[in-house]
Amino acid sequence: MYKVYWSDDDYAGNPFSANYEKLSEALEFTECLRRLGHIRFITMSCENPNQVGKMGVDSVKDGKLPNGEPYTYMKRRTS
Repeated sequence: MYKVYWSDDDYAGNPFSANYEKLSEALEFTECLRRLGHIRFITMSCENPNQVGKMGVDSVKDGKLPNGEPYTYMKRRTS
């Protein structure tokens, strides 16, 4: 699912949204809003239905990632 958000100056800048199943429909609607001129802050987002957990690493214990691989990242300072 894709969601388009925008605010309309004709309605005191109130926020609005619309849902679309297809990316092509959401992009077409977003393009139409941008052409109107008085619509502001237009953005589009989607959710990943295949995502199971949080983005990125949520824990490092005893130098290991949750999948058992070693955590080797080290921030290095140059100065």
